[in-house]
Amino acid sequence: MATRTTEPLDPGIAFYTPGTLRFYDLLVHGISNRFVWRCPTARLVEQYDRHVSARHLDVGPGTGFLLDRCRVPVTRPELTLLDANPAVLTYAARRLARYIPTTIEADVRLPLSLGDARFDSIGLSYVLHCIPSSMADKTRILAGLAGLLSPGGVLFGSTILADGVDHCRRARAVMGLYNRKGIFGNAADNRDELEAALSHTCPRFELAVVGSVALFAGSVE
Repeated sequence: MATRTTEPLDPGIAFYTPGTLRFYDLLVHGISNRFVWRCPTARLVEQYDRHVSARHLDVGPGTGFLLDRCRVPVTRPELTLLDANPAVLTYAARRLARYIPTTIEADVRLPLSLGDARFDSIGLSYVLHCIPSSMADKTRILAGLAGLLSPGGVLFGSTILADGVDHCRRARAVMGLYNRKGIFGNAADNRDELEAALSHTCPRFELAVVGSVALFAGSVE
């Protein structure tokens, strides 16, 4: 395991303790995605089905739910999990033990030193809206990850936006609460800036909105 985090974790990262991770799938995939964000978890799994490869990096894997449920194209993929929170890495790696994943403890906001490692797919699901920074900073994160793709590789993910999506009243209330508590950092995130970030990062990209959630994918030459 490579370690880069030495500072105290931000609230949006530190929130994911072994205790909260035990309830994450029920809260997020069972309740929030359907009734708050109105983007069924099946849509996120479909995105993984479409883009995950035999040499995959998952940034912010959470509980490992999506990788556990999706159709990985080979029996023994080269799977790497990256997160600033060691509790997340331990939980996800245990769930995905059948793939013998490599874990990297690192903050995606900082330059990543992964040597010559390159990936055919990189997943970034429900990560950007947890990062308390501007879309300009999130653009740099996307660009840095795109630089880890092999030719023809795909960077894909999903994020909850504040503007440019169709929020219901519940979503606005929950998003406001999470931003006040520091669990989310997306109060200024909007669809136009995300689209501009993808355009800057990937020569070819797609962006779709389902409820409060933007699903995106981009490829490099």
